[in-house]
Amino acid sequence: MSRKYRVGIIGSTQHGGYGHGMDSAFKDADLFEVVAIADDDPAGLTATGKRLGVTKLYADYRELLAQEKPDIVGIGPRWLTDRVPMVTAAAEAGCHIFLEKPLAATLREADAMLAICERAKVKCALAHQLRAMPPVRQAFADIRAGKYGKVLRLYGQPSDDARGGGEELIVHGTHFFDLMISLAGPPRWVSAHFGTGERDATLADKHEGREPIGPIVGDSAAIMIGFDHGVRGFWNSTANLNQHGTIYGLTIQCEQATVCMRTKGEVFIYPGPVVEPENDQRAWEKVWVESWHFTPEHKPAPLNDYLLRANQTLVYELVAAIEHDSEPTASLRDALLVTEIIQGAYASHFANGQRLAIPLTDRRHPLET
Repeated sequence: MSRKYRVGIIGSTQHGGYGHGMDSAFKDADLFEVVAIADDDPAGLTATGKRLGVTKLYADYRELLAQEKPDIVGIGPRWLTDRVPMVTAAAEAGCHIFLEKPLAATLREADAMLAICERAKVKCALAHQLRAMPPVRQAFADIRAGKYGKVLRLYGQPSDDARGGGEELIVHGTHFFDLMISLAGPPRWVSAHFGTGERDATLADKHEGREPIGPIVGDSAAIMIGFDHGVRGFWNSTANLNQHGTIYGLTIQCEQATVCMRTKGEVFIYPGPVVEPENDQRAWEKVWVESWHFTPEHKPAPLNDYLLRANQTLVYELVAAIEHDSEPTASLRDALLVTEIIQGAYASHFANGQRLAIPLTDRRHPLET
């Protein structure tokens, strides 16, 4: 890295905050200088300034961009109500962007943000932290090298909390679909079903989630995604299924092994394509990565800071993309493909589960047509 980058942080304490640690992602003092913060909540702005040790504070992110002219901005609010204006203002100011997920509520919004970033020649990476975690990267490298044979199927198991179904599709599905795309490449088609209780979801079930992320339906969802080489991805979500355990994870079925990715980037390998509970000759083995699992003194790392460490990796790689004019990790272009899956799932459900080609031809939200 050849220079220090001036960073502005955009948050909104009452409207989605600073996402999942977006305000602390730029802690490397040798590479970044956080010069200013914008937050339309006065108390939140003051508190964040004190926490980060930043004195230049703005109530309006547009004023921050105009006055401070940062090289990079971190856009943190989870709410999608101001996502397009924030990204547009940052890109027009010539700022590269580290962006909280999900990308957008509609494909039209996603298209607009990609277009403005391309016109402005700025890089944009999303906070899809799982793909930045070293055990996940090690497992993906082994899979790509053919260590476990051909990839067959990808199974996403989200949290299945109260948001299960349509809300979890955009809130947590975005992480799973980003991982699937990272491993299997761009999606080619999608088919889906949404349920409300024990019946099919209908347009009359349309409602908003707990935070403004666009219209949603259903308290259960079943998604199937087609990738090249016959690989298929599956993602199922059911509200309130989780019995206070940790069920979140991505399972990858290969010809010779099953790879299971859990929270905090933990990865386990089973020596067979199907788990055989009664076979005591086969057992799960954990993927250990020295830099992730241990401190410099070789003591076990608690991993309480796993999101911070992953965010830092993503912003380092955003800088590398800036300096080499390359595509960043967890790019806006990949996030657009994630949005294609989410919107395509709704479109498929209301087309009686029809398999729909990606990219979708109709860029309107299926719940608003």
